[in-house]
Amino acid sequence: MVKVGVLGHTGRLGKPLVEILKHHPYAEIVYTHSTSEPSKITLSESKAELLFSALGEGASKEYEHEWRDIRVIDLSIDHRYHPEWTYGLPELNRGQIKGAQYVANPGCYATSIILGLAPIKHKVSEVSIQANSGISGAGLEKQEEDNFGPYKEGQSHEQIPEIERSLGLHGITLFPQRLDNTDRGIISTIFAKIEGSEDLLEIYRQFYASESFVRVQNQDYKIEVKKVNRTNFCDIKTYRFGERITVVSTLDNLIKGGSGQAVQNFNLMYGFDETLGLV
Repeated sequence: MVKVGVLGHTGRLGKPLVEILKHHPYAEIVYTHSTSEPSKITLSESKAELLFSALGEGASKEYEHEWRDIRVIDLSIDHRYHPEWTYGLPELNRGQIKGAQYVANPGCYATSIILGLAPIKHKVSEVSIQANSGISGAGLEKQEEDNFGPYKEGQSHEQIPEIERSLGLHGITLFPQRLDNTDRGIISTIFAKIEGSEDLLEIYRQFYASESFVRVQNQDYKIEVKKVNRTNFCDIKTYRFGERITVVSTLDNLIKGGSGQAVQNFNLMYGFDETLGLV
């Protein structure tokens, strides 16, 4: 049994994280802390062996001195570019994650886009993405009024650098759209120019053949967020139009794009079955 703590347990990522950990057979929650529900003990007093930090951007600085001697998974953007932290995308960095002390969970858009392009990253150029997300992707609550629109469009979104670094690509443009009356889910539609004429479906199926949480779908499959919401799965579908391709990637931004992926990383760090607590 691994003793774990959760910072930000009452937040948009913290709540589903706690629910997953409660049902994990080898995780014992010994510490929770948030501004609305502060802990009565310190992190060191809790004897936690690993800490999940589900705080907002910049908030972790207040607590970093407390976690120096234990393992940490940070779900925020704060440590994704730090050289001492391992980028926690299991499908690409499994080996590094297993032995890491500090793991930086990827962003939700980044997860959907990196998984969508990883099998063909050396073959594509002129990449642009249009991504739709429920309002929880912005850390907000679902609204009653119908409203959606782009934000942080072009090259201004803070997750573009992690996408480009992971894929070895440059000049990516991203046009996210937030659906204010939809709670969760992301669909990323990726457009690119590709070299070669190989069968895309076969490339993707071979690349993800041993992955438990990436499902490569055929042309008859209808991509919908309701098929992945509240799961740790990412569904991917590919299209070819001569030298142009479209890849559609969908996942739950709070689970595979957040708390579920954090638990997937936890499983790797402690040598558990990667799917434990997630299926």
